[in-house]
Amino acid sequence: MTTLILIDGREFVLGRRTGIGRFLEGLLRALVEAYPDWRLTVVMGEPQALPDSLQGKVKTQQAPKYLEWHYPKLAQGYDLFVSPYPKLPVRKLPCPSVHTIHDVFYLTHPAYQENILKRWAGLWRLKHALSKSDLTWFDSQASLDETQGLASQFYPYQIRFPAIEPSFSPGHLKREHFFLFVGNGLPHKNVKVLLQAIENTDIQLQCVGIRQSVADELCVIFPWAKQQVAFLQHVDDVALLKLYRQCAALLQPSTAEGYGYPPLEAFACGTPAIVSDITVLRETTGGFATFCAPHDWQAWQSALRNFQRDKQQVNHALAWAKQHQGKQGWAAHIQDIERLVKH
Repeated sequence: MTTLILIDGREFVLGRRTGIGRFLEGLLRALVEAYPDWRLTVVMGEPQALPDSLQGKVKTQQAPKYLEWHYPKLAQGYDLFVSPYPKLPVRKLPCPSVHTIHDVFYLTHPAYQENILKRWAGLWRLKHALSKSDLTWFDSQASLDETQGLASQFYPYQIRFPAIEPSFSPGHLKREHFFLFVGNGLPHKNVKVLLQAIENTDIQLQCVGIRQSVADELCVIFPWAKQQVAFLQHVDDVALLKLYRQCAALLQPSTAEGYGYPPLEAFACGTPAIVSDITVLRETTGGFATFCAPHDWQAWQSALRNFQRDKQQVNHALAWAKQHQGKQGWAAHIQDIERLVKH
């Protein structure tokens, strides 16, 4: 009998690719590869936004209005419901469910505390998903620890590092004298500390993923950014891979993360990373990055000015990344799904 899995795919949106979307795409590709005879149905607000790598491999379904209320009916006959975030239906599902908590800084970070109603709704949704799911995946121990400070009642959980794509690998491009930042530019990404650090230096940055409106605001606050920073829009995977292979190092100055894809992607390309000295980044990079206090712009400036490529550190980082890449990286997730559908 064919195994049927229903997936919340609303994170797939035309013209926008998020970290959660990348997580879901990689997980579904790995699941299709492991079990090509299983039938996967992805419920989406924009079915045409299904990633190219999943075309012809999964079925799509248009999401009805007020989807959370419809999911119990949609899930009839399915063996598992998969949500890439803590958004489970209010009503009980007729099948087991698994969801993922990537981070909870939207509930804890000072920059996101202004809207009390939104925070209350997010906290309720988190507690509801934790109490109703058959399995919760956490991206890191740090994410689990922070969640436990918000919710005390858990059903079964596992810490599972999201895998990075196998396409990230070392190349033969000549290294150039610029540093790379990859992120959306939201407050927790802390890109301002980098712009402070490069003042009165000849350091060049290339920033991928920051919206043009945010880039314009940053250039007003930090005028020297106009000459020293390239804000790159609409960078596809091929171009991003090239940037990882060309840059001197990847920079991630975040004050909060649930996991952090860019340092591992850089590692897989043979590129070192300089990251914030926060618990989650020490965990997910295996300690193979260079660490700076997130708010100490002078420490960042010193790290960039004195940067030298350490071949031994790069080799260690490359080996670490390979453990969390492609089929090997998704193996634990797939095993968890196998146990749920065979329960």
